[in-house]
Amino acid sequence: MRITPLRIIVVGVGAMGRTWLDVIAADKRWQVAAVVDHSPVSVTVGDATLPYFTDVGLALEQVATDAVLVVTPPHTRRDVMAPILRRGLPALCEKPLAGNLADGVALLNATRANDGRLMVAQSRRWQPHIIALRDAVQAGKIGTLGYVTCQFRHPFRNSGWREQMPEVLIEDMAIHHFDSIRFITGLNGRQVFAHSFRPAWSWFSGNSCAAVDLVLDDGIPVHYFGSWVARGPRSAWDGELILVGSEGALVLHADETVWFYRGEEETPSQVPVPNIQPVGLARGLDLFTQVVAEDAQPDPDIEDNILSLALTSAAVAASRTNRPVEVDTHLRRVGWSPIRHLRRAVG
Repeated sequence: MRITPLRIIVVGVGAMGRTWLDVIAADKRWQVAAVVDHSPVSVTVGDATLPYFTDVGLALEQVATDAVLVVTPPHTRRDVMAPILRRGLPALCEKPLAGNLADGVALLNATRANDGRLMVAQSRRWQPHIIALRDAVQAGKIGTLGYVTCQFRHPFRNSGWREQMPEVLIEDMAIHHFDSIRFITGLNGRQVFAHSFRPAWSWFSGNSCAAVDLVLDDGIPVHYFGSWVARGPRSAWDGELILVGSEGALVLHADETVWFYRGEEETPSQVPVPNIQPVGLARGLDLFTQVVAEDAQPDPDIEDNILSLALTSAAVAASRTNRPVEVDTHLRRVGWSPIRHLRRAVG
């Protein structure tokens, strides 16, 4: 049993990077070996000022580490991850995996070529209410799944570099919702049609709203609407999510409770939510600890997560062309090929 802490280099120490640093500092199994950022920074953990680099390759050459956490903007991920993957180091990467699907597939191929272990921080999967929904669907509580709806409405102001993203709602937020739907249903996407737009009052330069229709395996439709410049009542972060089947419906309320409506009844019963500790990012770090210390399978790994990134990429393509996009064709166009049977989403 390892007694000394695992060492990790954190690449990117903006707002989200510093949130991760707090999570790591609270876990005695880990020690931050160094930080990397393109801008000069001074980062302390406890009483210690951490070694600082502007280049990840140089940091890897000069600092011994067991793993790397990447929290840089998505468009930088391909270049940032390259030296990490070449060394075969376990890596945890914030979502979305990359700034576009071609870069994501390039990272997938590099991970495969180096027999790497790359975990993606789709943190909503690590929430008890999302796990409760997945367990209820997989146990057959609503019978045969018929359709899914999700509405997300929230005005997001603390946006930084996101303000310049061309498709900020789809690429930076809807990917959480799409990934959660894949995780809950155990189904992957087949086809996507979307319309994204920018309301006149939007403070984002790109499209901050989107209506997206997904078709999952077995022809299951998903109707999604999201807004990051919402007016009126706000939804919780996981949206107003409803899954409807032959025996009833499951409804997520306020990112806390799950309710079951049997058949056509209008009065629901509450579904137990598992008492899982830790939750959120701390749970993600716990799972990543198992990847590094015990050689466990990342959850989600890049093989699985590329299929969530493909949904957001297909939604962007569908919105630009005003045509439905076949997900498998969209993936293969940028060099993707499956290496294992992944009809069902990893869970």
